[in-house]
Amino acid sequence: MPLVAVLIAASTAGAEDALVSAVDAHLASHPDGLEAFSFDRTRYAGDLSSLPIGVFDSGIGGLTVLEALLTLDDFHNDTLTPGPDGRADFHDERFIYLGDQANMPYGNYAKAGRSDFLRELIFKDAIFLLGNRYREEGVIRHDKPPVKAIVIACNTATAYGLDDLRAAVNRWNLPVLVVGVVEAGARGVLETGHPGAIGVLATVGTCDSGVYPRTIQGTLGLAGRRV
Repeated sequence: MPLVAVLIAASTAGAEDALVSAVDAHLASHPDGLEAFSFDRTRYAGDLSSLPIGVFDSGIGGLTVLEALLTLDDFHNDTLTPGPDGRADFHDERFIYLGDQANMPYGNYAKAGRSDFLRELIFKDAIFLLGNRYREEGVIRHDKPPVKAIVIACNTATAYGLDDLRAAVNRWNLPVLVVGVVEAGARGVLETGHPGAIGVLATVGTCDSGVYPRTIQGTLGLAGRRV
């Protein structure tokens, strides 16, 4: 059964864990990664350093995050000490960017009562990046490299999917780092060092999730700052 059918059936059941169970069941049924939204776990054995980094968003807005990664120069590449050295920190890395324009924008799903469908989309985005299957000009190919890290370049997807994906890669025993943009934004607040109100420009879904106040308060609290 296609993943989308399994996941939609799970989401209508209304149980949050049913979605996770459906994803795991689909992956267990297709361990070779040849079916849509599956991946071959054996490709994660050995040295992963040459694999690309995956970045996804619901559209093209996440390209600003990709641009930031491509131009970031916060560390010395040879000594790994803090401080720029005139070379981008990720200059030797490759990236794969996925923009789910067929289902954009993600920011409205939660408000419309479709949080389970939003979580389904986030799982599918991540699994696509982990796998090697894609379609090009109507032809299904299986030569896309898997990724060694996933950057969720979407506030809403971070709010509703970061914990899911981190738990999933741990459950699947994958040495894959998963990061989201909200934590980076919270650290940016900490680095400013300025007191006063904090403004956040975000979608309805991101605002309703409360992810920014929680993450900012947690980040400042860990740094010994009053919140």
